[in-house]
Amino acid sequence: MQKLYFILFVLISTKLFSQELPESNQIIKTYLEKTNIATSLKNINDIQFSYTSESPRGVAETDLKCVFPYKVSMSVFSNGMELMGSKYDGQKFKRKSGFGNSTPQSPKEGKEALFEALRNHPFLEAVYSEYGITHKTLGKEKINDKDAYCIEITFPDGKSYKDYFEVESGLKVKTFIVNENPRGKFESTIFYEDYKTYKGSDIVFASKKKQTTQMGEIISELQTVKINKGIKEKDFAID
Repeated sequence: MQKLYFILFVLISTKLFSQELPESNQIIKTYLEKTNIATSLKNINDIQFSYTSESPRGVAETDLKCVFPYKVSMSVFSNGMELMGSKYDGQKFKRKSGFGNSTPQSPKEGKEALFEALRNHPFLEAVYSEYGITHKTLGKEKINDKDAYCIEITFPDGKSYKDYFEVESGLKVKTFIVNENPRGKFESTIFYEDYKTYKGSDIVFASKKKQTTQMGEIISELQTVKINKGIKEKDFAID
């Protein structure tokens, strides 16, 4: 009889836990619906974002351009000078930096290039299956005193990070990443705030991002979003 009670307890507990934590597919589906990405993405051929950022290094502007099928160009400027940037032309990915590093870097190619470039994909949640990216619900945590579902996102190369989606609003509120390089492991946390629409689009974007890194906090504000304005192919050319 005690064994029967124990089995019933386990079954009931498992059912309650599964009800409390939805599948990651459902959480992501809700996010895509709440932001209107689900209905709008099919009509977007190209998109451009302009950000202003404040960090311990000073004030900077970031220009992010994307075309679909996926190509991306990102540049960070300060006082009219390009500090750093990266480009993906659909085959190769190349990063450059103006922070005292003048050594040319060879472009990455193939899947390594693609996975690097996907970090800048503005609608990555909508194309996980297209790129073989998997995900699963890990649990529920408090983010800014509100419940949020934690999802682990894993790329085909094994690299992973965690995204947090607020239970009440369905919006993404946090990303937690652990990066590794020869100098060790470095944690980075991004908080997404103040979701709103921009002129010419019904998609709801996070207008403010707060990122903590080993170099300090970076606060970025999304200034403009331009959709289907005809980005030039040369913007993605790799020298």
